Amino acid sequence: MEAITRGLTEKGYRVATAKHIPEADFTIDTKEKDTWKHAQAGAHIVFAVAPKELTIIRKMDTTRFDLGFLVQQCENEVDVLILEGFRKLVAKNPLIPKVVTIKKTAEFAETQKAFKPILAFEAPSNLRAKKSRIPIVDALKEPDKLVEIVDKRVGPIILKRKAEKDELDVRFDERILPLNPFVQQYVRNVVLAMLSELKTAKIQGNERISIRIKKKE
Repeated sequence: MEAITRGLTEKGYRVATAKHIPEADFTIDTKEKDTWKHAQAGAHIVFAVAPKELTIIRKMDTTRFDLGFLVQQCENEVDVLILEGFRKLVAKNPLIPKVVTIKKTAEFAETQKAFKPILAFEAPSNLRAKKSRIPIVDALKEPDKLVEIVDKRVGPIILKRKAEKDELDVRFDERILPLNPFVQQYVRNVVLAMLSELKTAKIQGNERISIRIKKKE
């Protein structure tokens, strides 16, 4: 995680990371601190605002979590989101390339059944699979090699999105639905036309608009 984050940052990408913590009682907050007391008193969201850092603590049930929520929190500020863990959510999701850490030789075959697609295996240099079309990299000894593998996959996607940043995309859950240019322009015009009728919205045509549809409880 450190090697990929550092390498992509040095290449000029804006990076966000997310770490999955399975311990049921874990909290990033510190007991008896004021922020902890605020949450104990019933605050649903606690902001900790320091001169060079903003921390947002949300008390919420994440057992039914989806990655779309994480993406929504940072998509306007970063180019790439790197996940550590989240096995159940990402294992065979074809939209999420994986780097799999290997500790035993037998895991080369086992993980290929559990994860798809795999960009690379991260493993100590003394571990090698007998037959593997997937690159094997020791991140401690050759971090640049691992970064280049990741960059080769995500770099063109990031550049394409930057080039099309003024266009429109429609997300269904965490998937971006493919739309041809005509449909993109049609949907964009319809949404802007509807919003322009609102007195509180002054449309200029270059706004970033997000619409979420949720089921009623």
